[in-house]
Amino acid sequence: MKKSVFYLLTILEIFLFTGCMSINNPFPINQSSEVKVGYLSIKSINMNLSQQMPNSKRVGRNETNIVSITLFPSKDSKHLVVELELIFKSFEIPEGLPAIARTKALLDYNSKSREFKLSKIMPIEVRYLRESLLEYITPKQKKLISRMLTQQLNSFAIHKSKKSLGTIKEYSIKDDTIKFIFN
Repeated sequence: MKKSVFYLLTILEIFLFTGCMSINNPFPINQSSEVKVGYLSIKSINMNLSQQMPNSKRVGRNETNIVSITLFPSKDSKHLVVELELIFKSFEIPEGLPAIARTKALLDYNSKSREFKLSKIMPIEVRYLRESLLEYITPKQKKLISRMLTQQLNSFAIHKSKKSLGTIKEYSIKDDTIKFIFN
């Protein structure tokens, strides 16, 4: 009788231990270290952009020299307002023509380089600050200035992530903070 109770208890213990080992945890812990939600401050982005200034681009004898870039939240929650201070130089205006440009842009994230960049930049409105020199700028040069500024804006890394993130599912901009939700 003692042997049968001993065997019964041994079999019961084996079932208990193997049963516990195969039961799935009802409270699973997410083992991946992948970030699903992130926040970025527009103030920190502006500080990062200021460290990349000045930035020049030359095409032929035309040169745009971006002196500063400032980002602001737009009225909608998707776009950023981009304001640029720049100096345009050409053969006819060697001393340079100061200008202020303004546009709107979306944000994009490249998972390979781990960089946030501006994307889908809307047409750039340029306001020249010395009207006496406007006669020296041709309509072709005005279009060229907009294209050059768009190329320069596309090249800036507004933020470099320390971790590799997924693709952006959506983001919203509220006050000075951008909230990202990643896939």
